[in-house]
Amino acid sequence: MQTINFVTSNLLKLQQVRAILGNDPPFKLVHHSLELPELQASLDEIAINKCITAAAIVDDTVLVEDTALTFSSLNGLPGPYIKTFIQQIGLEGLIRILSDYEDKTAIATSTFAYTEGRNQPVKLFTGTMHGKITKPTSSIPHQANWQSIFQPEGYTTSYAMIEQDQTNKISHRYKALMLLIDYLTK
Repeated sequence: MQTINFVTSNLLKLQQVRAILGNDPPFKLVHHSLELPELQASLDEIAINKCITAAAIVDDTVLVEDTALTFSSLNGLPGPYIKTFIQQIGLEGLIRILSDYEDKTAIATSTFAYTEGRNQPVKLFTGTMHGKITKPTSSIPHQANWQSIFQPEGYTTSYAMIEQDQTNKISHRYKALMLLIDYLTK
């Protein structure tokens, strides 16, 4: 069985990837908790740079993931900078930014970057989930992530309120991970 080093300092992301892979994963996932620098660039460029950096540190097969949340009315912002936006202005600030816009649609994007090692090509696998931005659900404690203000298409509640088993079957991360698995098993 192939071993892939998953480099992330985000334990929630690690938990979700392991849950999506299930009890019989197609490869052995080894976690490395490294805080990698992020370029001020496009989502693809950020993922590629993180993957190259991680491969140089781990010196083996590497997988990294980066997430973006783009608002249609803001021409793609905050995009890959969603974490920084939340840290600086909070979820209420994000909602306030959109208050003057009729269009509240958004797209969550997950990009996995994979390389077989140092100085090897990086392959990208991207999944998306369409939805809209809503006020945080009051019945859940304040969360410092976008899932509590994002309502996926076809649902009447925020992403944070959907059972994890269900989100692991519809999410942007699930879609991207399935593309990676398809690539590795061919």
